[in-house]
Parts: sequence; structure tokens; C-alpha cells
Amino acid sequence: MDERLHIFGVRHHGPGSAALLKQALDALNPACVLIEGTPEAGPLIPFAAAPGMKPPIALLVHASADANAAFFSPFAEFSPEWQAMQWALAHGRPARFIDWPGGITIYQMIAAKQKDPEELEVQVDSDPLDALAEIAGFTDGEAFWNGLIEQGRVGRQGKNDGKENALAVFAAIEQAMTAVRTDSDLTRSERSRLKDSQREAWMRIHIRQALKDCEGPVAAVVGAWHVSALRENSSATADKVLVKDIEREKVEVTWVPWTNSRLSAGSGYGAGVISPGWYSHLWKLYTQPDTTEPAAFAAQWQARTAALLRSEGYSASTASAIEAARLSLTLAALRERPMPGLEEMRESALASLCHGEDVPLRIIERKLYIGEQVGEIDPSVPQMPLARDLALWQKKTRLKPEDLESELRIDLRSEAGLLKSTLLHRLLILNVPWGKLIEAEAGRGTFREIWRLRWVPELSVSLAEALVYGGTIERAAANAQIDRCQKTTSISELAELIRATLVADLPSAAKACIARLQETAVDAGEVTELMQAVAPLVRVLRYGTARELPEAELRSLIYALSVEVNAGVRLASHNLDDDAASARVAAMGSYDEALHLFGDESLASSWRQQLETMVKDDQVAAQVAGLALRRLHDLQAWELPQVSSAFSLRTRGETPQRAGAFIENFLAGGSEVLLQDQAILQLLDEWLCELSDDDFTESLPLLRRSFSAYDAVARRRLLERIGKGAHESTMVSNSGSTSGDAFERALPLLLQILGISAESGGPL
Repeated sequence: MDERLHIFGVRHHGPGSAALLKQALDALNPACVLIEGTPEAGPLIPFAAAPGMKPPIALLVHASADANAAFFSPFAEFSPEWQAMQWALAHGRPARFIDWPGGITIYQMIAAKQKDPEELEVQVDSDPLDALAEIAGFTDGEAFWNGLIEQGRVGRQGKNDGKENALAVFAAIEQAMTAVRTDSDLTRSERSRLKDSQREAWMRIHIRQALKDCEGPVAAVVGAWHVSALRENSSATADKVLVKDIEREKVEVTWVPWTNSRLSAGSGYGAGVISPGWYSHLWKLYTQPDTTEPAAFAAQWQARTAALLRSEGYSASTASAIEAARLSLTLAALRERPMPGLEEMRESALASLCHGEDVPLRIIERKLYIGEQVGEIDPSVPQMPLARDLALWQKKTRLKPEDLESELRIDLRSEAGLLKSTLLHRLLILNVPWGKLIEAEAGRGTFREIWRLRWVPELSVSLAEALVYGGTIERAAANAQIDRCQKTTSISELAELIRATLVADLPSAAKACIARLQETAVDAGEVTELMQAVAPLVRVLRYGTARELPEAELRSLIYALSVEVNAGVRLASHNLDDDAASARVAAMGSYDEALHLFGDESLASSWRQQLETMVKDDQVAAQVAGLALRRLHDLQAWELPQVSSAFSLRTRGETPQRAGAFIENFLAGGSEVLLQDQAILQLLDEWLCELSDDDFTESLPLLRRSFSAYDAVARRRLLERIGKGAHESTMVSNSGSTSGDAFERALPLLLQILGISAESGGPL
């Protein structure tokens, strides 16, 4: 390589590396700056200087044909690559990305997904700096690099010889990393070595081109690992041959917001770069004009720790913060380190501010060690149409993306609240779950929604995927629902699509989905699905006071579906197996409630008639008949003698399995039927008494399950009711052996069936 080339080996997201790099670039004053990065993103470099660009941000690279195949290249303010771009743009020098094309990475990602997971080679190489760290007395390579470069430079940036000293430091880094790489190449996998060789061949090709295009020094900012390879005496021909046959995909690139938590490789304060909050603190110290002494450095961090503890309700005094700062300096001196590191800071805070209790520190560690910052993109930056439209929506609704889970309470009666709800519902349709709806239609009727919000960078990929449906949030959401409704014949799925479309305020898409459901329902033969479709459609009508709905079309659809259900439910309930019967019972419960909310008396009357015919039809599944009789009883459609007669007919002479299934679903509606109706309780008692020993034993699990839904008070009252009946029976008995004695003998078993503890009187 030409002697004009100067290679600076850095650590990605390293504040010490970034500070050194700025000094080195000032000293070198290069004519061109080359940066390890995706070359397809080169045209986006000038936007890094836009005033609205606030790191952390990232380059999103995705396949043109499939946005799901994507990767990110993130940048923090303290990333050396970001500072290299800022220096070049501030000094009017060209900046270029020189890594291998992002299309290669995307192609390999797609190929890996198509392979059998068992065929994928899993190779984890150890940190090559570990050997040097052990010699230097550090626990691992991360701590070694941190101590010498990232935080070991604090307090030295203000020296007069800083610029020249920075060049010397980079020369020392190159010498050390050359030795490390030579040694580690003996143990690394062949696959890892080949990938590095191909990437570095691409870098050398870009470097040669830059040396041709520029007069004067050329600076290359790359990971320290690659420095020695870029110095190799490799010919241009050999490099081109090495990369000639590598396949790639066509890709698109854009800037997107990033978050501090995604800068970290894991959770917790753990190791080096995975502590963005700590690195942000270091970077602020590097950018201060005056030298920062160790004492002030430690004091600032511990003061921040104390402030966060106080915000969580802990008593962290100023005196304790001062003591923690002093202790961190002492620990650093004992360990022969020039400055306290994150380990010393944490141990000192634990001892002085938390009094040895780990919980307070764990509560604040996300805010303290990682941070919650979300980056921002300048409006001038070309973005995906959906991302641009989302930014406008965020501004209009005053919803700011945050890397922190927060709760949002929305009042749908206000225009602002309705806009927020509409946006979040539309994003859910587009599979961009910025918000998760945790409560709706509760407390204050249909006017309130409660959402749990958190923005993660991966949502940008979901936005890119949704581009196939349209260029705005509204259009894409509408087209997505129309596309889904055309691809399904499931009645319940279509009903859910209609519900989601209506609450997202997409009337044209809602009409298309309604028409599709009407078309599909004509040929539908599954009554359970028809029932399942009615309930969500009726519920969505309750939004009518807060949202504009095609109410006439919706009511017409609900009416047509309900007529189909009422006409076919009895015959469709014949000879169902257990799974089908359970599904039918669940659907009947929601359908019955929906009809009550819908308020059409003709439908309600027709449904009651069908309940009566199902109770009387001995071919109807026992589970269905049990629920039907219970609903007739609750609606007071039948007098108690008629209910008792039907109960008796359905339990006498039937197998324990069928009778038990009937009773379980009859009792499932609540405890009042047994607490208030002595006749029903007596019928149940008689049925139990008539069972043989084997049948009784077989029925016990069913009985226990039947009573499990009753609360503790209801179970206790039921036991008292049974005991009272036994006592009354004793008073009128003339035999020597009373029914009261029988009750006392059966009491332990009754307690177990009802789930009541004999000692405490509470539930088991």
C-alpha cells in the first residue's frame, strides 16, 4: 500500500477510540476518510451532518425484494465511525464506506434461513485479546481494552501533545493487534478466516481506489482486528479473484432511529461496550475542554447514581455519594488502575449508596448503565415512505418513541385521544406493535383504552415489509386488511378482520371485509364459526359513540349471521364429540351475550326457542343441552318446575359421562342456581345418591371441576346450605339412623369436592 495510507484501528462504539481518532485526524489532516461500513450506504453519509440527526441511529440495510431480510449498522455519538464522518463533513473532505457490500451479508442471511438448522456450523471464537489481558493482569480482553483505551485516556485529552500522541497510540495498537492476530489465526475456524479474508480484500480494493482518486494522506478507520491484514502485500488481481464469485442481493439503505438498549449486546452492566450509559458518561468527559481529574470523574458518576436512586424512593445522600466516589478511587489504586472503571464504580455504589443491598442498584441499572435514549432522524433525510408518514403521525399525535415501556391511557371522546388510538390500531394491522392494547371497553364504557408502549428498532424492519401495501400508514393498513380478507374463508377470521379495520378507522376496507364475510357466510356450514363471528361484530358496535362506523351494513351483517345460527344450531349440535362440544359451548356463551347487547327482540326470541328445542332433543350433545337449560333458567324463560323436570330427564337413566357433562355445563353459569333453588340442589343430590360406587368415583373429578369456578364464599355458603338441609331432614326423621349422621360422615368428601379446607374454612 501507498505510504500515504494511515490506518487507524479502533473499537466500534468506543469513546476512548473516538477521542483518539479525532486527535489523530486533526494531526494528519487527511484528504479523504475511509470508514469500515456498508458501501451501498455511501450516498447517505452527507446526511450525518444534518442538525436533526441525533444518535443513537443506524443504517438499515434490507433486500429490495424482501424487507424481512435486513440488518442494522448502529452508531452512537461516541462511535469512532460516527466521529470520522463528522470530521470529514466538517472539514469538507470526502468520506467513503469500504467494507464488503451489504448485499453479500443479505444473501448469506437468506441462504442460512433456507438451511436445516442442524447443518449450520456453530463456531464461537474466543476473544483474541484475552491472552494479552492475562499478561497485563486484567480479567479478560474487554477489561484490558477498556482500561487502556476507552477509559484509560480520560484526563489526557487536554495535553498539548495530544494530537501527535494519538498517532503514536494508534501505532502501538497496530503493533499489538498484529501480534494478537498472528497468534489467534492458528486456532480460529477456517470459515471465520475465509470471511475475514474476503472482507479485507474488499477493503483493500476500496483503499486502492481512494489512493488513486485523492491527493494527499488517506485515513482508513477500521476495527483494530483488520489493521494488519490491510497492510498485507496483496496484489489487486489477487484481491479481485478472492471476491469475484461471491453472490449478493440488491439492497436498499436508509437511516433509522436506534436505541441505547440495542447498542448493548445484552442486559445489565456486564462487559464493556454493552454499557452505553457508561460510555456516554466517558464521552462527555472526553469532549470537555479541560482535563478531567479522577476525583471529579468519579464524583460525577456517583452523583448521577445517587440521583437515580432518590428518584426511585431510596435515601441516597450527597455524603454517601462522596464516600462512594472516594471508595472507587481507592479500589482503582489498589488494583493499580489509573482511573476507576465501571466495576469499581458499581462496587462502591453498592457499598456506600445501597448499603450492600443489590436490589436498589438493579432497579436503576437500566437507566444508569444502559440508558433509555432513542435517536432522531433529520426531516431532510430520505426515508421509506411509511417511516416518513409515521414521523408525521408521531408529530401530530405527540407520541414520542421511547426505549422504555410506558403506559398510555386514551380517552376516545377527545380528538387527540382518537388520533392516538387510530394510529396504534393501524400499526397493529401492519404488524408494527409499537403499542400493545392491554385494556379496552372497561371502567368507563367504550371511551377508554389503555396501551403499553415501547419502541424497538426492529419495528423499522416491519415498516419496510409493509411497504408492499402502500406508502402511507392509512393506505397500507387498509390494503393489508383487504388482502387478508381475500385470502381467507374462515368466518371467525373475517369477523376479527372487520373488527380490527373498524377500530382503526378504515371504512373502505371495512366495507370490503363485510362484503367478503357475507359472501363466505352463504356457504358456511359450521355453526360454531358463525357464532364466533357474531360476538366481535356486536362488540365493535359499542365503539359507535366514539368512532364513525358503517352501522347499517354492520347491523345487517350481524342480523343475517344470527338468523343462520338460529336456524341451524339444533341440528348442528347432534352427536358432537367432546372437543367440538366444548367449542360449541364456548361459542354459545359469547353468542348469547352478544345477542343481549345487540338488542334485537326477534333474534333474542328465536334464540330462546332454539334453546328450548335443544334441551328437549335427546340427540343434542349433553354439554350443549346443559348450557341451554341454564340460560333458560337465568332468563326466567321457564318456571322452576319445568327446569327441574328437564334436569331430571337429562340426568336420570343417562350414563355418568353424559349426565356429568350436562351437569357441569349447567352449573358453570354461577353458584346462584344451587344457592337459591332448593329443587335443583335436591335433584343433584338425588342423582349423586343413585350412582353406583364405581360411577360415583368416576364422577368425582368432574364434580370438582364443576365447583372450581365458584369463589370461596359461594362454596362455603353451598356447604352451609347442604348442612342445613341435612339438619332439617334429621328433625323429621323417625328412624334411629338420621340423615344428619350421614351428612357428618360425608362431610370430609364434600369439603374435598367443594375445595374447602376443614381447618381454615378457606379454599384448598
